[in-house]
Amino acid sequence: MFFFKGNCIHHDGFIYNNLVPDLAICAQSDAIFELNKLEYDAMQNSNVRENIDREKTKFKWICCDATVTVGTGTGGCKKGKHGFKERPDGGRLDKKMIKEWEDHCRHNQEYNEKWLLLLENRSLH
Repeated sequence: MFFFKGNCIHHDGFIYNNLVPDLAICAQSDAIFELNKLEYDAMQNSNVRENIDREKTKFKWICCDATVTVGTGTGGCKKGKHGFKERPDGGRLDKKMIKEWEDHCRHNQEYNEKWLLLLENRSLH
């Protein structure tokens, strides 16, 4: 469960797809949905498991270069207060607040510059 109050471990960046030429940026919820689907597909069809295993590592966090995974409790690369608004209802995030947080992280100047550098270096090869 996500909380705005208190200390937690979180990512403050955005996710990109490292296996496509344009390093497409996506929301965490979309990446997790796709990874869960890939995991299910691998369980259903052992013939494509190797290809799916490679696909499961395609999403990266721009803030720390970690691979996005499902089912782990690591939480992120930053420790401290997570979020940018206090909530009177105890701090639980709803879909709207999660979207606001993802949008906020997407517009981080440092991470956008890092992403552009990755994209420029990719296009040179």
